Amino acid sequence: MTVAITDKARIPAGTFGINLQFTVYDNDGTAHNLTGLTVTFKVWKAGVSPIVSGSCTIDVAASGTCHYTIVTGDFDNAGKYLWELELTKANYKDQTEPAEFIVTESG
Repeated sequence: MTVAITDKARIPAGTFGINLQFTVYDNDGTAHNLTGLTVTFKVWKAGVSPIVSGSCTIDVAASGTCHYTIVTGDFDNAGKYLWELELTKANYKDQTEPAEFIVTESG
């Protein structure tokens, strides 16, 4: 399973209130149907527990689109992070491949 982030995977430290848009794809390149799934956005530094673990809003389930709204405190520190989407429902759990997420110095 792969995911495309439709916004930049680079934001300034302290950013909040914006949406990160995602489209989830099956391995064959078709949109992954998100109907009935809970999608969680997870961000971490290598070897460290997640610094962000928040629920995504599903926009169009059949098209595999969802978004996460950044809240105050999510990305206060500049650095290189990894992120993934975790998809769950009863007796089912899957996640996308980790990808890089950059938080730059603000200002």
